[in-house]
Amino acid sequence: MVKKLTMPRIIREIRLRLKKRNVRHTFHALKEEMQEGLTAQEVEDALLRGFELVEDYPDDPRGHSCLVLAWAKGKPLHIICAPHEEVLIIVTVYVPSREEWEMDYRTRRKKT
Repeated sequence: MVKKLTMPRIIREIRLRLKKRNVRHTFHALKEEMQEGLTAQEVEDALLRGFELVEDYPDDPRGHSCLVLAWAKGKPLHIICAPHEEVLIIVTVYVPSREEWEMDYRTRRKKT
């Protein structure tokens, strides 16, 4: 049976895995981190310093995941991650674009 995580619980699940340093980065995430001039460690450190839930994807066919906002090297980072069993999987990482996101980096711009 698959456990459904509520929004507050997914945050706790992410923090628990971060605290245990039980994190895995997908190949795609590692490529994106490199393009953004970041290491996997810098992304994990940014999450450990604090993050905000931006979007929750409880019905993701690959398993519950979410988009969070964190900061590294003075830049906003969007990180899609998924607590899976005992591991936090970093799916992708990117600097949000001003064309797609409002100035708070938490709100998608309306498409016109």
